Amino acid sequence: METFTPPPSDIVRFGTFEVNLRTGELRKRGIRIALQEQPLRILSVLLDRAGEVVSREDLCTRLWPHGTYVDFEHSLNAAVRRLRVTLGDEAEVPRFIETVHKRGYRFIALNDVFPRTANPGGRPASPATIAHIVRKRARLAVLPFGPFDGFTHGLTEEAISQLAQSCPRNIGVIARTSVERAQREGGGAAEIGRALSADYLVEGSVRRDGDRLRITAQLIEAQEETHLWAKTFDRVMTDALTLQTEVAEEIARAVTETLTPVRRPAVPGLGN
Repeated sequence: METFTPPPSDIVRFGTFEVNLRTGELRKRGIRIALQEQPLRILSVLLDRAGEVVSREDLCTRLWPHGTYVDFEHSLNAAVRRLRVTLGDEAEVPRFIETVHKRGYRFIALNDVFPRTANPGGRPASPATIAHIVRKRARLAVLPFGPFDGFTHGLTEEAISQLAQSCPRNIGVIARTSVERAQREGGGAAEIGRALSADYLVEGSVRRDGDRLRITAQLIEAQEETHLWAKTFDRVMTDALTLQTEVAEEIARAVTETLTPVRRPAVPGLGN
């Protein structure tokens, strides 16, 4: 059996997880979670080459040495599926592991990867890791506008749609269902950002006085919980669909201008 060789950093943190790649221990918020050897190997390779597409052939070679007789396709699918279940990840809306059709897999939560070496002084991030982080899209979560009703639901949906179309090469908009699930778990902007691996949040509210509406929207940097942009829209309710579209377009335009070029959190170990 091939010997498992961990990446240079024994302990790696991402999102709410911490994995010791030498001992095979995975913890979530400090609580140990069981992780089998094959999913651990897959996670190790993906973390070691974060941001790169790791081919299925490469993973099969690392999991099963030459001369092993297994159904490689089925076994690899099963191992990746077990890893995703352990991480609470979803293939359709990935937070950590992205499936690249007919090619392989890629670890995408680059802004959340924090390696720690045995050296107490730590070690700067490698140039390759820095390059991956710089070119990664910002992850943006649109929180439901409140208080919840038909108009605010439609406004939230329209904002998600407009933002997803505004700058797809630089900004990745997280799926609504994932955002709602993270919000139900509670916490402030930083906690929701970590749960979703989101760099930025858009949130807002709607107040009514007869047929007059005051819509407030804000762009927040998740980890620092600071406002990057905010605006109030005073409108008269005539055509709800038109109003939702107009306000969502203005929000998308302002957010795109604010995040282009995309602002990046500091890279650990670089002395930022």
